[in-house]
Amino acid sequence: MFSIIYRSKAADGLLDEEIQQMMQKASHYNAQNAITGCLIYHNESFIHLLEGDEKLVRKLFGRISKDRRHQEIVLLNLEENNFPLFSKFSTVNNNFKDVSDQVRHKRMLFHQIFHGADIVKSPGSSKLTLWAQVNNLLKVENKLSFG
Repeated sequence: MFSIIYRSKAADGLLDEEIQQMMQKASHYNAQNAITGCLIYHNESFIHLLEGDEKLVRKLFGRISKDRRHQEIVLLNLEENNFPLFSKFSTVNNNFKDVSDQVRHKRMLFHQIFHGADIVKSPGSSKLTLWAQVNNLLKVENKLSFG
């Protein structure tokens, strides 16, 4: 089982509806191609773990790398695992207007996905990379405002 983790920025002007469509299409495509993993979108950034047959995962990452909806793509990790970290493909996204509600909800969803997956059985670096990147993305800055 081969995995890739990358992060990217959403292209300027990408609408929420386009992001929702992209995430739905990703879920459908990945299910048809036995690709599992997790896609998180927050604050105009994506973190994506793809896993499956190495040839299929590399081909999909190549397509994503050329997709105009992604900018500043950074490959974070490549790894071969004995079994999949995730039993299916999951997405984490919402459109709450309150940023603290978004973060709280996304953390809850990611926690459920992460701990409900076979990820806890894997000794590799993929799970640590994914966990660190998602926690960094969902970090809430506490700023005091005096007015």
